[in-house]
Amino acid sequence: MGSNAEFAINNVDFEKTVSRAEHLGLRDLAVIAWRDLEAPDSGGSEEHLTQVSQHWTNAGLSVNIRTAGVQGLPAQVERNGSKVIRKGGRVSVFPGAAFQVLRGGLGPADGVIDVFQGMPFLSPLWTRRPRVGLIHHCHMGTWSDLAPIGLAQLGYCIERFAIRHIYRSTPLVTLSPSSAEEIVKCMKIKPEQLRVGPVGIDSDFIPDITSGETEIPLVVAGGRFMPPKGFDRIPAILSSVKKKIPELQAVIFGDGPEKSRIESQIQKYSAEDWITLPGFISREDQVSLYQKAKLLIAPSRREGWNMTITEAAACGTPAVATKIPGHLDAVMNQQTGYLVENDYEMAEAIIAGLSDESKRIEMRKNSLEHAQKFRWEHTAAIILNALCDDAESRK
Repeated sequence: MGSNAEFAINNVDFEKTVSRAEHLGLRDLAVIAWRDLEAPDSGGSEEHLTQVSQHWTNAGLSVNIRTAGVQGLPAQVERNGSKVIRKGGRVSVFPGAAFQVLRGGLGPADGVIDVFQGMPFLSPLWTRRPRVGLIHHCHMGTWSDLAPIGLAQLGYCIERFAIRHIYRSTPLVTLSPSSAEEIVKCMKIKPEQLRVGPVGIDSDFIPDITSGETEIPLVVAGGRFMPPKGFDRIPAILSSVKKKIPELQAVIFGDGPEKSRIESQIQKYSAEDWITLPGFISREDQVSLYQKAKLLIAPSRREGWNMTITEAAACGTPAVATKIPGHLDAVMNQQTGYLVENDYEMAEAIIAGLSDESKRIEMRKNSLEHAQKFRWEHTAAIILNALCDDAESRK
């Protein structure tokens, strides 16, 4: 996977880790995160938290989650065994979550999971409880895409200069070896602080052994329509592919702030008849789409992993993805897909993937095998184990 053996992915037994947590008194976990799963702009980070917290509650641990409020939805909800409290705005949630933990509003809070969705909660400044920080990826260079200029500058400064000092005694977990390397390089985090816990794959994502992929040269992409995802570049990329493969069809599922920009690019390249934007689709429809597609495309500029890549792989669909941290581990280059440096290379790789059937069949087989490595139980174990290490160091 990653090029640095220092960040190898270690197997951690889930049941033994839960027993260790209970022995250390970590029975009630407080999770603080910026955004809830039901927020309109939720994405992979929220799905990640939902999956790992469900494994903790299924194992008998208590989990209380605090996020910002979601307009039109209740302030409190039970989800998969966890209590989720949704209060405050996108800025006030940071002090609000801290006060709620300190006042006992998230239960005993034997341990704190501080989720970095760009901005961290700075938990080492206000609690001495055992804690772990969860960093999905660096946001260097993309802050201006995510926040107004003042907040973007603050976020950049905290990420670039403050986190390494504030969290110097806190274990941190990220999603991939390549993301860990980038965090060490850009954020100056000590390597010994970092653990790697890749995302899992839901059991719904399976290949269709009856009918398989369609005969139509169909490519898919999906996720939250945010600037770092690069979906607005897809119409231009695919327009050059269509000159070589006239039957090409594409589906880009999801929604978000970049939707109008993507639509305008589709119109610019007169692609309305062959690029479809169905919006958010159900899990069942995602699986069906992956099963029919010949390739998944992922043009992101920043990722911690990119769950769509390994979900598609579990359905037997290879990926063409940008060569960035996260993707470097989600895709095995030339084996489960192609890693590319720019849009021209992406177009050429898509043409190659659609034209060379024997190569694609080989990559399909490799993708299915690669996907077997990723389980949410393993992800949940690695995060909990890091929290246990911090608790043990405090005894």
